[in-house]
Amino acid sequence: MSVRLPIGIEWFREIREKGSYYVDKTEAIKELFDEDFKVILITRPRRFGKTLFMDTLREFFDIRRDSRELFEGLEISKHQELCDKWMNQHPVLFLTLKDIAGGDFSSAYGMMKFVIASLCRDHTYLLDSEQVLREDKEIFERLSYQKGTA
Repeated sequence: MSVRLPIGIEWFREIREKGSYYVDKTEAIKELFDEDFKVILITRPRRFGKTLFMDTLREFFDIRRDSRELFEGLEISKHQELCDKWMNQHPVLFLTLKDIAGGDFSSAYGMMKFVIASLCRDHTYLLDSEQVLREDKEIFERLSYQKGTA
């Protein structure tokens, strides 16, 4: 039997759907709930799976997805109550800075504005939510049109 190594794949859904080799780190999702964090800083060396883990979190929490099948058989699926309460129940803004580059500050800043605007446009459904404050909706709209201030 050959093992499919996910070389160059950093997206959880793609790895799971292709049946590629995956080291199950989903127990770390439960660990996030076991502690009282204000901020979580994930530091690892390059190519150590930070983006993959962040994408795993996105798949787990994102309200726009149905991820039950992706997590079947993994450690987190053993915590049914936690999955019922949290899986696919929240908006998730996924932002990675790894592709932002530039020869100077101005070009990198422009790329950052574009990435943030794209992120906001992907989540325009939040503008219809009664749980989002009017002021936050205004900021969100400005950012989506790259009209934020420095």
